[in-house]
Amino acid sequence: MNGDLPQAGGAIRAVPRSVDPEPAAVGPAGRPAAPGRSLGTVLHRTADGGWSRRPRPLTDLERKALAWDASCARARSVARAVERHLAGHAGPSDVRVDGDRVRVVLRVDGAECWRRWRAYFHITVVGEGSRPHTLVGEGERDGVRVTVVAHGAATGRRGRRPFRVGDATYDLASPLRDAHGDVWYFQGCRRPDGMPLLSLDGRPERCSLANVAAHLGPLSPVCDARRAGDRTSPPEPAG
Repeated sequence: MNGDLPQAGGAIRAVPRSVDPEPAAVGPAGRPAAPGRSLGTVLHRTADGGWSRRPRPLTDLERKALAWDASCARARSVARAVERHLAGHAGPSDVRVDGDRVRVVLRVDGAECWRRWRAYFHITVVGEGSRPHTLVGEGERDGVRVTVVAHGAATGRRGRRPFRVGDATYDLASPLRDAHGDVWYFQGCRRPDGMPLLSLDGRPERCSLANVAAHLGPLSPVCDARRAGDRTSPPEPAG
């Protein structure tokens, strides 16, 4: 027999002595449990340095991990529901889960079709995609954030470049003047989620349209570039 076992057993039996007295454990048929017999009790330290048999409360990290797992499970459930809904939709489509979000790629034929998809996904923010005639919408379905890449949704009309943020629509083809009189330009750069990035006076530093509108708005279009003073709109990079 391992010579360390008696010493270990003595240490284990000594731990419960520091726990508040509780009724004696009862075994089968109502008889007291045999002395020294393990009933599988797990003890943990309390804030005051004592021991407790009660379940240990979850840590903040554990609660966040459980919340994340629940959010990812909801995203997978929404993705399955969207796939079933797309089963009868004509044209190529794709549904992917990215953590707690869902990304949907589909083909849109006409403005009325796009309007129905916007309603289905509760899309509130729409921007231009990297490919021609493609729009990228941000919405949600059953509490899960959804990014929709809609091929064919953009109109073929050139000149205006509308982008919606909340309840306001801005024309990215025109410079935008903020409440302080400064003029912001869209040079074709976007965040990965499609949000346009604006620069002040053509400087390299960029700020999202949503932040400019929220903190420096209201924004008004400068229809004639000459009205922006001596500033001229930087050319948008090709492609």
